[in-house]
This record gives sequence, structure tokens and C-alpha cells, in this order.
Amino acid sequence: FKGDASESRRFEESAIRRLREAGFRITMPRLQVIRALATSDQALSAYGIHDRILGSGGRIDVVSVYRILATLSEVHLVHHIGVVDGYLACRIKSDHETQMEHVICEQCGRVQELEVPAMALEATELQLRQLGFSPANIKIEVLGKCTTCSSH
Repeated sequence: FKGDASESRRFEESAIRRLREAGFRITMPRLQVIRALATSDQALSAYGIHDRILGSGGRIDVVSVYRILATLSEVHLVHHIGVVDGYLACRIKSDHETQMEHVICEQCGRVQELEVPAMALEATELQLRQLGFSPANIKIEVLGKCTTCSSH
């Protein structure tokens, strides 16, 4: 996150390790995208990531950013946050690729990644079974105000 260099470094190291394990090379463009995501607590669009990279002196085109985001999504290193159409670095260590929850502050844009509570997951799965629906992914996105914005 912003201001937490050790957390950003951990994400970067984890991302490099997971990409190598999945058979991907570590290229400068991939590193630039990983670093842009690692330092943000907001979901960033491909254009937002592109702007951050250019702003820090890097060079990359938007098409490459989209391709890299697809790769990072494939190895579960980033989450796409639909309500803001942006990408967030995945920082939860547990196996949650098919079940995720994000809370998004409508005022400051901060996104927090949470594990889906077991009770919510059970209730959702029961409801889906009753419909005869087989979910591939369960994704919960909650809009509201974070504690910082609520106190202002």
C-alpha cells in the first residue's frame, strides 16, 4: 500500500516467484506493472497503471499493460474490481481464487480485500444450488465509506 514499502516489496517478490513458477519470464514491463499495483491501495485501470509507469520515468504502451494484466489475473496475482473497472494487487495469502470480497470507499477509492465469511459463502452456495446454478466464482463487492472518510 501507499506508505508501506515492506508490504509493496512482499507483493513484488511474491509476484515474481509466482510468475516464474507458472513459466513466465520476468520482463521489465511486467515488473513495472507489478510495481505500479504494489504501491496502490486503490483499484487502477490499465490507463491509470500506464500513467503511473510513465510518471515514474518508465516506458510502456497501454496494449502491453492490458496483456500483462491478463497474465497477472491468470496466475491470481491481481483482482479485477468490477464496480470501478480497475485492478488491485492480491495480498491475501490464503487460497481464495474463486471466492473474494472487496470493500470499496466511494469517496477516497481505497479498496480492502477480505476473505469471504464462511456463513456468507454457505448461504450463497445454498441459494445457488436451489436455483440449480453451479458457480465458477463468487465475488462480493461492497461500496460505501471507509472509516477515514466516515470520520470527516
